[in-house]
Amino acid sequence: MRKKVKIIDEPSLRIRIDYDHLTVGELGNILIRLQAALRSIAGLSPGEYDGRYSREQPRFITSSVHTKHSIEISVLLAILAIALSIPGAIYTWKRFSTDVFRWFKIILLAKARGEIKNLEDDIEIEGLRIEVTRGKIDLEASRQFLDELTPKQRKAIANFLWSLTGPARRVDIGDDESEISMQWPEEDKDD
Repeated sequence: MRKKVKIIDEPSLRIRIDYDHLTVGELGNILIRLQAALRSIAGLSPGEYDGRYSREQPRFITSSVHTKHSIEISVLLAILAIALSIPGAIYTWKRFSTDVFRWFKIILLAKARGEIKNLEDDIEIEGLRIEVTRGKIDLEASRQFLDELTPKQRKAIANFLWSLTGPARRVDIGDDESEISMQWPEEDKDD
């Protein structure tokens, strides 16, 4: 039986994936790797688990999926309802999800631009074009955070990007602050 969770509607991370064809396995792979990346960045993964989350058990959930040669996914935060009964908890968790979604975009941008390398088995994202299409993402201001990424966090981001390289033509990832667009060269998608 599932425990009662409360959804925090805002902020939300919106991801739009444009594709020609997408198998159920590819979609599942993208969602699994997205969750792994978000949980790792948030310090919720095994081996990186922060003890302060032991009672709250925050989870990233999707609120909607729409499809017609593209899929739009809204990612929200959900936590046990009892955790929200503490004064100030909603503000704390809204701040938490804002930070995680911001870090996620910063790391994706840095990885796609070749500024983050994995220690082993690096997944190259050859030819990926990425641009900030709305708002501003300042990598220099985030340099200390980027330098402190664990190998597991780097690998989780690389795996998420790799999962998109097969089915996706273009991916837009954003929230209320900013949006990034990633696109692969058309000639590579035909091979």
